[in-house]
Amino acid sequence: MSLHTTFIDFCSKITISDSKKDSIIKSRNAIRNVIRNYFKNELKINQPKFRIQGSFSINTALQPIDDNEVDIDDGLYLEHINPSDTDTWPTPKEIHKTLMDALDGQTKDGCEDKTSCVRVVYRNDYHVDIPVYIMKDSHALLANKKANEWQTSDSKDFKDWFFENRKNEQTTRIVKYLKAWRDYKNINMASIELTILAVKHHVNDDDDAISLQKTVDAIYSELNFYRYIKKTVAPYENLWEDKDDIDSVLKKIKQFKDDLNSAVSNDSEHRASVILREQFGDRFPLIKEINNSDSLRNYETGPKPWKM
Repeated sequence: MSLHTTFIDFCSKITISDSKKDSIIKSRNAIRNVIRNYFKNELKINQPKFRIQGSFSINTALQPIDDNEVDIDDGLYLEHINPSDTDTWPTPKEIHKTLMDALDGQTKDGCEDKTSCVRVVYRNDYHVDIPVYIMKDSHALLANKKANEWQTSDSKDFKDWFFENRKNEQTTRIVKYLKAWRDYKNINMASIELTILAVKHHVNDDDDAISLQKTVDAIYSELNFYRYIKKTVAPYENLWEDKDDIDSVLKKIKQFKDDLNSAVSNDSEHRASVILREQFGDRFPLIKEINNSDSLRNYETGPKPWKM
């Protein structure tokens, strides 16, 4: 039995649509133009440069569940400052206020001043996060408003790491499956954490179902033993350092692992799809049972078929 085609169909369902991408890109470009014009006409300084980052830059953005918003990150790089003269740099609080002023009235839902970005909100649809950077000695420093410090952090480094270390396009799909599971089960894991784990532990296979099963097995084994996730680019911190629900997350990963194992080893594609919908929700295709006898009836409700 192979579930590969079903997983490919699932990937198509959860991947952000082209029409949604077009709408987001249009809004992103409008935001860029507003900021550029503000820097040029109001502040009379060099216009900043922009670089798309995050899930959009590595093609792992997903269609949201229910009313959740799509998140796009668009890095802003200041061009008007002297990188070597730190005394003349604006503080992160100052540059965040500049962006808030520039974007005032851009959308009816307004902007939010976050710790590491300014967020432009398109309510119940998507939002655009704008982190601000200064380049110094070929490294990017991020404006952290809460600490009011410029901190070493560059999403481009992570994008480069992703494409240099992933095995193939299947790695990208594995990231999407993990994020779809996270979203449906409401797991407290950031996208960067799932991406790192997928790249590090991806087990290549012609069948996406088997690849995901073996990858999640490997992920659980490492996390259950080490209980931390190290960021793969500067500043190389432990992303789970302040995590207070590790036991709960590990329990859910184990349930995911066990259900994947049950689905892959099941003789019935229908039963396997029911099992997988426990972890992915009804966006995962329900495969019809070929044999409609009482012993192989459709299991859509009631006890889990692998427990009967």
